[in-house]
Amino acid sequence: MDCGSAPAMTEGFDSEGQRGLTRKDSERQDMVKYGLDARLDTRQTVAYGIQHMVLFIANSAIMPVIIAKGLGLDPQQIAEMLLRTFFLCGVLSILQQRFGHRYPIIDGPSGLWLTVWISLVSFTGAMGGDLAGLRMHLELGLVISGVLLIVLGLSGAMKYIMKLFTPMVNGIFLVLMPIQLSKSFMQGMLGTIYGGTDIDKMSMIAFWLTVVVMILLNIFGSPFIKSIAILISIAVGWVFAVCTGVGDFGDMTLIKSFFVMPELFPWGAPALDPGILLTCIIGSFLLFANVIGSFLGMADVLGEEFSEKQLNRGTAFFGVSTIATGAFATIGFVPFATSMGIVRMTGVATRKPFYLGSVAMIVLGLIGPVGMFFAAIPPAVGYGSLLVLFAVIVKQGTDNFKKAELTERKGFALGISMLTGTGLMMQPFDIFAGLPQIIVPFVSNGLLVGVILAIVLEQALKER
Repeated sequence: MDCGSAPAMTEGFDSEGQRGLTRKDSERQDMVKYGLDARLDTRQTVAYGIQHMVLFIANSAIMPVIIAKGLGLDPQQIAEMLLRTFFLCGVLSILQQRFGHRYPIIDGPSGLWLTVWISLVSFTGAMGGDLAGLRMHLELGLVISGVLLIVLGLSGAMKYIMKLFTPMVNGIFLVLMPIQLSKSFMQGMLGTIYGGTDIDKMSMIAFWLTVVVMILLNIFGSPFIKSIAILISIAVGWVFAVCTGVGDFGDMTLIKSFFVMPELFPWGAPALDPGILLTCIIGSFLLFANVIGSFLGMADVLGEEFSEKQLNRGTAFFGVSTIATGAFATIGFVPFATSMGIVRMTGVATRKPFYLGSVAMIVLGLIGPVGMFFAAIPPAVGYGSLLVLFAVIVKQGTDNFKKAELTERKGFALGISMLTGTGLMMQPFDIFAGLPQIIVPFVSNGLLVGVILAIVLEQALKER
């Protein structure tokens, strides 16, 4: 699961969006033992392909389960949503590598979309809305947002948009996102996330057991163990939850068939809500911080120049990805910036194993018991793993502030944006009821408002 890591934009394009600043030094070339088109024997291809599949699962299994429960889906629907997520992870990653940016970067569920969807679920519940209607509005919101992304990619406007995502803006994005989810983390720990009123002690233990195991693995584990620490920590917390009666491994009697084909618009015909559509469009725009960081970070690891053509193609297929997640009703995707860490760790950037791992995810996305099994991840365990991941994101955000070279003017933009965004997160949703309906889902979302305000203020207060 990738939550928005965005390295400084120094490779391929400079801060003004120009080409040709890639550094192809020997250190960077030594990172990669097997390049994009290297030939591997069958044993190596299979081994690295399985590794990619494990990483796919580790990064894509948690968020669909958490948001699906919030959207009011039953266990069967959650399992089907998870299967569609696995299926699309494989298909969209292949499309991006073959026709888009052409790098071995995993496409999967986005932390920003999790944040936005949880906010919309809370807003809908507080305003007495219908979750079934929200699901149909989200379908159309993602589809239309994806179309606009394709237009941006084909228009060549991305080199100008890149200028807006400065280290300060990226830092605010990366800090506000975990803050907005912090209430859900604590509800997951206490066992009150889905309407409970009493603290569940076993859920608390499962939560902190998952957190501790994940931290220990990241501190003392080998590079590969660190890369799948989320999967191992979830397994440990899940087994504990089952042994103490607060979890299970899925009710396989609910499976309708062994093979399940992904269904188009499974939540019903797409429906228009202008406010949710506006929120989805703004959310897609803010994901450029993650998209650009993923592309340029991988180019840096490979020692390659990331061209404007690749940027435009990658953005267009990011739009295709967004349309697909809306059409097949799952949480929006983003290219994972963590993929560059996997290539750096293994030294393998070869496309064939990545294709193999992607195909394995497509197959898993068609097998009913797989979806039912992962859909049973206990909420306390899922939120425990997310707490650690988003804690790391906070550090990445503060690292961006160090790069921002904060002047007095930037300090105004930073402080006002952070305080406004955080303050909005603390307000009850019903106070926004008197505003025009089209802007309510946006203005009630502190993350979106804070980041947009940061972009506007930084540009307005820029020293000429």
